[in-house]
Amino acid sequence: MNKAIYIGELALNVTLPAGKGGVASTSIGDRIVSAAMLDGKMGVETLFVGEAAADPVGDHLVNALNEAGLDTASVDRFTEGASPVRIESGKAGDDRAVLHASYPSEPVNPVWPRVNEGDVVVYGSFMVLDKRNHARVMDLVNHARARKAETVYMPYFDLRQVPRTTRIMPEVWECLEGASMVIATTGDLQALFPGEDAGAAFKDHILFYCRRCLVMDFATLTMRFYDGDESWTLKCHPTENSEAQWTAGAVAGAVRALTEGMRDPDDIMAKANETAHSELSEG
Repeated sequence: MNKAIYIGELALNVTLPAGKGGVASTSIGDRIVSAAMLDGKMGVETLFVGEAAADPVGDHLVNALNEAGLDTASVDRFTEGASPVRIESGKAGDDRAVLHASYPSEPVNPVWPRVNEGDVVVYGSFMVLDKRNHARVMDLVNHARARKAETVYMPYFDLRQVPRTTRIMPEVWECLEGASMVIATTGDLQALFPGEDAGAAFKDHILFYCRRCLVMDFATLTMRFYDGDESWTLKCHPTENSEAQWTAGAVAGAVRALTEGMRDPDDIMAKANETAHSELSEG
């Protein structure tokens, strides 16, 4: 089976208790990290490309990836700075957050993994849009395409890091151009193309750069796959998973399908649906 190579942002998330006497909880990364860890737990050969300081937080981040079965040889352990810590409120409706991070001025500089034909390279989060890292990440994406690998772009980012999306649109367009497939949520598309439904966003913006796109909608538990002028819709299984768990599971399942050589939209969505509502995604 081919391997999955994920490129994204590593951070330690701290969620403060909602009330007095509560205990803070921690987790690592975001959607792309969660999906990578799920693929690792499912036995997919999975590598992670990112950056973390050579500090205790960075050690914790890398150890968590290793425990999930990921190869972390391509995580750049920088010495000038501090690993990011994102502190969030646990109160319902309070989306405020504080990000503590200190990155070096130089771009991420990992040992790039070997990419073979049929491998799947997944890239997303603010890390790939950040002007400090964007060109370096696209070097690997373009190399992967030249090696006949699948390149999957996830066009999401923390809106608190990007107060004006117009500032990152040149990087978004280039990321779309480098992709053989896009995986997004309806929320991702709304953030980029306000007021447009998924079909319009694909037809009017994404299709020019990339002809294949999987869109996930947790509110209706549906997936829609666009391939040029055609589209397919899947009504997904009911789930007790949260939106974050369901979405990460769907991504992991879709990527796993691609590593297994599946290209048919129905097969990819079936694998995404299977993983999205599984108990494994609850972890």
